Amino acid sequence: MKKKLKKFKSDRVKYVYFALIFIFLMLFTINFVFSFFQNKILSILQSQKFENYVILKVESYLEKLSEGELSEEQIEYYSNLLKRINQKFKPVIDKLEK
Repeated sequence: MKKKLKKFKSDRVKYVYFALIFIFLMLFTINFVFSFFQNKILSILQSQKFENYVILKVESYLEKLSEGELSEEQIEYYSNLLKRINQKFKPVIDKLEK
């Protein structure tokens, strides 16, 4: 009877150790994968190719905006937008003019 109890306790301890090791390995793996993807994303964002891509997209968007006539809604929207930008940066512009 005592042998069975000791064996049962030792088996339970083994399972607890295996569970703890498994949890530790899963956390380590998840952390490693997360760090790997984070580094990949940062390297892409800091690359010259990505910068060129963004510049080309902005140029394409500006060219698309410059084509055709503006509707009354667009005129009103861009007028308000430029007015807010001008008000926000007025101190900077004034300081540059001095």
